Amino acid sequence: MKLPNQYEKPSTYYTSITDDQNGSIRFNTADIRTENEAATDVSVYVQALTEGLDEYLNSDEWREEAAERTPCEFRPAGSNASGQQIITMADRSVTFDPRKNWDNQTISKGAVLAGSVIFTEPTDTALVISHRFTILDHTLLAGFTEGSMNQTAEKLLRDIEFTAAGKIAGILATAPSTESVSTTKPTGKPVEIAEDLIDILTMHINQTVGTSLGDFVVLLPVSLVAVLERAAQRAGVEDIEALIGTSVQPYSGTDYGLFLLPKLFTSLSYREGRNGDVWKIEATRNGAHQCWDVEIMAVVDIVANGKVRVKLTADGLQTESVAFPMITTITFEAS
Repeated sequence: MKLPNQYEKPSTYYTSITDDQNGSIRFNTADIRTENEAATDVSVYVQALTEGLDEYLNSDEWREEAAERTPCEFRPAGSNASGQQIITMADRSVTFDPRKNWDNQTISKGAVLAGSVIFTEPTDTALVISHRFTILDHTLLAGFTEGSMNQTAEKLLRDIEFTAAGKIAGILATAPSTESVSTTKPTGKPVEIAEDLIDILTMHINQTVGTSLGDFVVLLPVSLVAVLERAAQRAGVEDIEALIGTSVQPYSGTDYGLFLLPKLFTSLSYREGRNGDVWKIEATRNGAHQCWDVEIMAVVDIVANGKVRVKLTADGLQTESVAFPMITTITFEAS
């Protein structure tokens, strides 16, 4: 009588050759047809997963969804990110590193009048998205289903989205065109926190680049998502974006605070490869560890540095290009 979990000597085996240097061998305790091995063959799983990711991430559907989240462009290989020239909506003063004018005066502040033209350009640092994960052969011995693969793919896409947004937040936190304000952190029930957050965002709108929250994309820590979702449920609205009244992009990792990104002045510029694809997906067989290494990559430029010319002399004959504050980051102090 065979005992539960009793070892049974394999009687058949199945081999799979990946390339000249890699392959796998699998032993079975019964005579199983080769075509039936696909349900537990890790190479079949990896192929289906990577092909599905490549088909979606390099599709028109993904580009449309990306454009709905944040203003963006998809530029051909070898081209530069497109800057913008936009007219300011209101007067404001800007502070910059001290400059000497022709009268030997040190100027560190200047007025930017409504109607002045702001030139935007990419930040000094581009974002390289590189998400790598490993699929070990033994983790799929029990097989897989279409549903489990879809769940894995959805989780991967969410992780990539939130992680990339976190990297963007880190770049924007130190960008010359980002101005920072600090306020007391809201506390209380989710509805109370949400109302306070919306009030804080509204009170810190940069009127030179937008007049309402709808003119901005809100970049916020993922830790606030559950709070805002609960507040949206209590308010009887569909989601966070309906609650706040504008586009929202959560980010993971270090908490840099809330960001207000003006839709008309900032954008993401995705670099296409020579084949026209934005995303590059590679699967490599790691024979030494009996696994597959999968990497998903893309390169994005962040067009979020603003430049504007200010007068250094009263007659306006001497002007200089200085950083223009377009993005507002709101950090919280402990109450």
